[in-house]
Amino acid sequence: MLTDPYDAKATGLKTIRPSAADLVLSTTGALPEFEEGPFRVVSPGEYEVRGVMVKGISVGTTTIYRIDVEGLSIAHLGNLAAPLSTEVQEKLGDVDVLLIPVGGHGALTAKQAGELIEQIEPRIVIPLQYKLADAKLPYDGPEAFCKEVGCSPKPEDDKLRIAKKDVPAEEMWVRVLGVC
Repeated sequence: MLTDPYDAKATGLKTIRPSAADLVLSTTGALPEFEEGPFRVVSPGEYEVRGVMVKGISVGTTTIYRIDVEGLSIAHLGNLAAPLSTEVQEKLGDVDVLLIPVGGHGALTAKQAGELIEQIEPRIVIPLQYKLADAKLPYDGPEAFCKEVGCSPKPEDDKLRIAKKDVPAEEMWVRVLGVC
């Protein structure tokens, strides 16, 4: 699964090769050109692809997603720029893993992200849409977000593998990932 793939030319980041992805989700409705292969989800609705259940929820001009796979519930908030209503939070339901934008400038600010995390109460948080070295993106760096939630702004890993058995029962983990 690949979520919100970026345009390498627009961002200055290396090109994504989704050859192994069966499913590609976009919160903005736009996707870079891919060769044949992945099933593309770019709008609200309910989808099932190879045992992965996806629920797209419309929030203004953005679609956020709840993804259920192998016993995990994942919320991908992608391009979210404003706090979620109680109604939308109820549609998301309980969330194990929350992928949340934190860089401001058209995405949630660090403070808004921190407040939303408190409301959703996920077990694992992965910040998205923050300033990266060498990227032509307008976002703020992860420092303000990490100060808000109490984590290190330095990437811990390039990848994170999570199984249901690995999800913490009581505490919340925040994992800042580097760019692969």
